Amino acid sequence: MRTSFTSSIFRRTAVMAVITATVFSGIAKAQPRKSASPPNKTPAKVKAGWSGIITYRKTLQDSFNSDKQLFGTVNSNERIKHTTSRSYEYQAKIVVRDLEGTGRANTTANMSIRDADDHKVVQTESTNCHSWEAPRMIKAETLDRKVTEGSGQGQARSYSLSTNGDRFTLSFSLPEFQARYTQTESSSYSNLCPDSTRKPSNSSRSTDTRIPSGGTSVEGKIDPNQPDVITGTKSWTDGTSTIKGFTYTVTWRLRRSPQPLILTDLHFYQPIVPSPTDWREIPNDKWAVDGNRVKVVATVANLGAADKTATVNFRELVEGMDLPDGVVSATIPGNGQKDVEFIWDTSGYAWHSSGQSVAPASNRTIEARIPDDSMTKNIKIKPKPVVLVWGLWQSADAMRKFRAYFGAVTEDWAVTDGMTDVRKVTTDNAAALDGTIRHIQRDLNAWHVDLVGVQNGGLVARVYINSVMPTQFDGRPTATHLAMVGVPNLGTPCASGIYGLSFKLNALNWDAVAELSEDSMKRFNLLVNNTNGTRFAALAIHTRDSVCQADLQGDGLTTLRSAIWRVKTHAILDSRVNTREIMGEVAHFRQVYKWIAIPPQGDHSPDPGTLAIGTSNALSGNSFRHAAFDGRIGSERFFDDDTEVKPDASAVATLRPHQPAEVFLQVPAGSKLTVVFMAAPGISARLENASGTVIGENNSNDPAAQDIFRTITVNGPISAGRLKLTLAGDTANEIEIPVTVFVRKADGAKSLS
Repeated sequence: MRTSFTSSIFRRTAVMAVITATVFSGIAKAQPRKSASPPNKTPAKVKAGWSGIITYRKTLQDSFNSDKQLFGTVNSNERIKHTTSRSYEYQAKIVVRDLEGTGRANTTANMSIRDADDHKVVQTESTNCHSWEAPRMIKAETLDRKVTEGSGQGQARSYSLSTNGDRFTLSFSLPEFQARYTQTESSSYSNLCPDSTRKPSNSSRSTDTRIPSGGTSVEGKIDPNQPDVITGTKSWTDGTSTIKGFTYTVTWRLRRSPQPLILTDLHFYQPIVPSPTDWREIPNDKWAVDGNRVKVVATVANLGAADKTATVNFRELVEGMDLPDGVVSATIPGNGQKDVEFIWDTSGYAWHSSGQSVAPASNRTIEARIPDDSMTKNIKIKPKPVVLVWGLWQSADAMRKFRAYFGAVTEDWAVTDGMTDVRKVTTDNAAALDGTIRHIQRDLNAWHVDLVGVQNGGLVARVYINSVMPTQFDGRPTATHLAMVGVPNLGTPCASGIYGLSFKLNALNWDAVAELSEDSMKRFNLLVNNTNGTRFAALAIHTRDSVCQADLQGDGLTTLRSAIWRVKTHAILDSRVNTREIMGEVAHFRQVYKWIAIPPQGDHSPDPGTLAIGTSNALSGNSFRHAAFDGRIGSERFFDDDTEVKPDASAVATLRPHQPAEVFLQVPAGSKLTVVFMAAPGISARLENASGTVIGENNSNDPAAQDIFRTITVNGPISAGRLKLTLAGDTANEIEIPVTVFVRKADGAKSLS
C-alpha cells in the first residue's frame, strides 16, 4: 500500500515538472533578444551598525572580624583576634566603532584590576619571664597581604549585538591580560621577655599572573521613541544568603550611525586631605564635602578617522545652571579618545535656595554635553563639618540639643566638639582646636570646615584663625565661617578683679577666667584681630538688662556690645534662658544656620576684612544706629576707650564639704552695691550688713543660680562698713569661690555703665 502511494506521487510530480518546463520554455522563446552587455546595477547599501560604549564592573567589599579567648587559657585577657578584608575591583570599557558600509564593528577594550586581600592576627598571651616577676602580657601581630594589580588593552574577544523587532541581545567577552601578584608577610612583637628568641620578620614575593576573561550577555527592549538608541544598565550579584558574592554592573550606550564624537564616560575625582596633589576617584557610594574641589572628567571618543575638536559644556542640573568656567574645548584624535577635565568648586552645592529659605540638597547631577551627545552622573555633596568650640561653662544638655538641630536638618551634616580645657588659657586651647579640626578633615576628607564658638570658645576660635589656621591649596581659609554666640570680644565685666586674687587649689586655672576681663581683652584684641579670609558672624543674646555690676544688656556673661564688636554680620535675639543654656534654643540655631548654610549663588569668596582698628571691616560707631539695636548696647563709641571698673573689695572663699564659708568684706559708702561671685548652681549665698540684717540673697533654688557669674545687688544708700557673705551648699571636695564687690559712689563720680 505504501509503495503504491509513493509511486503515484512520483508520477504526478514528473507530470508537473514537464508542464512547468514547457510553460517556462514558451515564455523564454517569447522574450525579445537582450543586449550582450550586462546592465549597470547599484549594490544594496549595508545597513549601518551600532557604535558606542560598554562598561563592565565586577566588585567585592568584604570583611570579617573575630575575637576569642585563646584556647586552653583561663585568663580572659589572653585572646586571639582575626581581621580579614578583601577589596576587589575589575573595571573594563569597550569602545565599539561601526565599520561603515560593512555591517561589522571594531572594538577596543581597556581593563584594570585591583584585588587586595588582608588577614591580620593579633594574639595576646600571659607569660612569666622569671618566677619572681609578675606576669606580663605579650602581644604578637602578623599580617598577610595579597595584592593583584594590573591593566590591559586589546580587542574584545567577542562582541555581538542583534535586534529583533523591539528587542535586543548584547553579548561580549573581554581579553585576558597580565597583572602583578604580590604577597607581603610581616610579624611583630611587643613586651617580650629580654631573652626571647622571637624576632620580627618581613618578607615579600611577586609573580606575574593572568587575569581571565570577563564578560556577559544582556537582553532588553528598545525604546520605540528612540529606535536608533540602545542604552541601559544592569546589576546583579552571585552571592548567597550566607556568602557574600561579587557584584556585577554593566552599562551600555550604543547608537546607530552616530556623529563622529560621542561621550563615553564621566568620572569624579577629588584631592585627599592633606595632599592637594593626591587626586582619587570618588566611588558611586561616596561623596565630596561642600567646598572641596572636584575634578570632573568627561571622556570623548572620536569614531572618525580625522581629528575633531570637541567643546564640552558642564552643567549642574538640580540648580539648572552652567558651572562657572565650565566650557572646555579639546582636540580628539581620529579613532581615539581623550579625557576633558574641569575643576568644579563645590562651595554651596550642599544647599539649595528657594525664596528666602535654604534647604539641604546634597544629591546633585552633573551633565557633560557636546553638540551631538550628552551624559549625566550623580554625586553627593555633604555639608562642611561643623566644629562646636565650647565655652568653659556651657550646659552639656544645651550643647547636645544644639548638635541635634544639625541632624534634624540633614543626617549628612557632621558635627564634632572642640572642647576647651579649663586648665588652659585661650592661646593654649587653640592648639588643641587645631588638632580637632585636622582630625575631622582627615576623617571626612573635608578641606574646609565651619566653626561655631560659644562664649570664650569663640575667643579660642579667633586665636586659631589669627595664628594657627592654614590657608588651603585653593587659596581659601580652612575655616570658611566662624559664627560666634555670646562671645565676650570686649571681655566681661564679671571677670573684673579676678587677677590678683590668691588661689591655693588647682581645680581651675583662674587665669583662664581672669583673661576674660575687659583690660585683658584690650591686650588680646591688639594681638588677635586677623580674620585671614574667614567670614565672621556674631550673635548677641539679650536675656537681662544688666551683666554683673554693669548696667548693660546682655546674657549674664557677655554684654550685647561685647558680643557684636566689630563684626559686620551680626544679630541680637531676645531670650529667656540662663547663660549656660543659650545654645539649647532653636532660635539661636536658626540664626547660625542662616550664616553657614550658603547655597551656590551666595558669596563663597574669602573675606578680606580684619578686626583691626581703622579697617573697612571694623564695625563703625554709626553702625550702632541700626534699629535692631534699639539703643540697647549703650555707648555708640568704638568701645576701645572704656575703662574697666575695678572692685572695691575682693576675696577668695574656701568652701569645704558640709561646712559653710564666711567672707568679710569692707566696703565704702555708695548708692548701689553689687556682689559678684562664681559658684556652682548648688551653692547658696547670703549677704548681711554690720548689724546682721540680711540685705541680699542668691539661693540655689533660684533661676539666677544657673548663671556662671552670680550676683547679689542692693539698691539704695549703702553705708560704709563690713559686710558678711555666707556661702553654703553640698560639695564633694574643697572648692574656692572668687568674690568681688562693686559700689557705685553716692556722688556719681564714676558710673558703672
